Amino acid sequence: MEMKTFTEFWKGMFFFVSTMSLSVFLYLVVIVWQPLWTEGFSNFGDISKAIMRLDRTAKPVAEMAPLMLGEMDEMRISMKEIQQSMETIEEVNPSVKEMNHTMSRMTWVMEQRMGAMTNEMDRMGDKFSPRGMMPFNW
Repeated sequence: MEMKTFTEFWKGMFFFVSTMSLSVFLYLVVIVWQPLWTEGFSNFGDISKAIMRLDRTAKPVAEMAPLMLGEMDEMRISMKEIQQSMETIEEVNPSVKEMNHTMSRMTWVMEQRMGAMTNEMDRMGDKFSPRGMMPFNW
């Protein structure tokens, strides 16, 4: 094989590969992506309106959020102060500590029993009496 033939072969391969690559690129741009772009731009007005509406509704909330966080922080601080004062009262008067323990125990019992009571009520289903009649007459 001569040098001229060798260089012409590789020049031809280069132009062939370039032409095929350009053809594939143009196919993707014109046939595949162009309809997607067109559809996207036709929906652009709707998207723009939705963004404007969202901006109008979200802006007041965004402006109010720091104020709400400040209020929540103040509430947390006041709750902490109340808790500290309750601990101080408990140290002074042991009966308050016992009352606090009793209330906690009652709360715990209610939490435990509410699930069981709800389950019992669900199991009874429609067996309850109509209003105004004697209870448990099924």
